[in-house]
Amino acid sequence: MKKMIVIVSLVLTTFLAGCMFPESERANNLPYEDQLNSVQSAVDAYREQSGVLPIKTKPADTPLMERYPIDFSRLVPGYMADPPTNSFEGGGLFQYILVDVESTPTVKLIDLRVAERLQRLQTNINAFRAKEGKFPFDGSLGKNQFTLDYEKIFVTEEPVIPSPYSDRELPIYVDGTGQLFVDYRADVEEALQKTDESVQNGEDIRYLLYKDAPFAPAYSQGYTIDERGEVVFLNN
Repeated sequence: MKKMIVIVSLVLTTFLAGCMFPESERANNLPYEDQLNSVQSAVDAYREQSGVLPIKTKPADTPLMERYPIDFSRLVPGYMADPPTNSFEGGGLFQYILVDVESTPTVKLIDLRVAERLQRLQTNINAFRAKEGKFPFDGSLGKNQFTLDYEKIFVTEEPVIPSPYSDRELPIYVDGTGQLFVDYRADVEEALQKTDESVQNGEDIRYLLYKDAPFAPAYSQGYTIDERGEVVFLNN
């Protein structure tokens, strides 16, 4: 059984090394503003008529950005003819989700290729834990944020995720349970420098990323500022 785990991990290494999205994929799969607007109008109409949001039920511990996926079966055909062609339901690469559901429910996108890449890496992490009885932690980024020792899980080059907000390649880390997250701190820092809004210590400031962008910061933990105004993880 242990030999099988190692073999699976070695095979997966081929997919994990280096930049995780080919340039052709990044260029050829773009969000469309008219589709976002169409879904937003359908969500608003559904909510006005029914009093609830057209979302799928997810466990309460689901990370915030993935917690409210839109349920197109509630919108089609009454509120729109078909799901958007770039949505997962329409054969595309994006999941349509809602953010700010308690105040102003707003339609955003998650690139499902991020989930695919993280799932591949998660397989290696789980295999290592099954064999060694511990996670392959390397260093600490915060109270509940850890870097990975990629050599231990047969990954030859540190994986990165293309940012939906900049030209950056974003690193990956895990929490204390081994769950993978994307580190958006560099993008948050840039957004904080550009904004005129007043932000507070203890406030989740991920909205600075998505308020003027089509994408939500998928597979992220919260961020806030410390007493010096620097971006830090929001550890509740």
